[in-house]
Amino acid sequence: MAHLVTLTMFQETPVNLRFKRTVYGLSEFARGVPEPVEEGQEVSLPLWLAREVVKKGYAEVLTSALNVKQRLSKSIWLEEQSSSPQKLDELFYAELDQALKDSQINDEQRIATTQKLQDFLRIRAKKLRRLAETKSQPDFLELLTPEEKAWFERYRSLFQDWIDASWFKALSRLSLEFWLNIDGQTLD
Repeated sequence: MAHLVTLTMFQETPVNLRFKRTVYGLSEFARGVPEPVEEGQEVSLPLWLAREVVKKGYAEVLTSALNVKQRLSKSIWLEEQSSSPQKLDELFYAELDQALKDSQINDEQRIATTQKLQDFLRIRAKKLRRLAETKSQPDFLELLTPEEKAWFERYRSLFQDWIDASWFKALSRLSLEFWLNIDGQTLD
């Protein structure tokens, strides 16, 4: 559910466009957009609307985001510098997902970028697992994306259930009975 909310919020991310021709009617879909948008004018539109305008050939994207692979390399480097998770933008994963879908990269670049993403996720998940396995109150939740918060809470709950003392007692008793019965002994 958190991922859907994040993706919905991501669709409202502003994208800067330069219009190739005059377009009427955009102000009906986005606040603050001039009517009409003139050829050569630079305007910011929500991502969902910008996609349609670009697809129809009315405008071109001006925003040049960091190359996805470079962004991941930077994120990996930052994560490796600290034992606690680094602050990520709430839309971090949604933006990466979209960039991998939209970008005009060849298969070799896509494979390399996907490998970088997996490396980043391994580093991040290792930190979150370590933190989830402590009993301390999580004061770092504001550093996490909505997806990570949901994963963290789920993992922490599963881990706490697993180490619950009553579960361990039952397992220990069963184990003890097994070993004692090997020699024909009983607990009673």
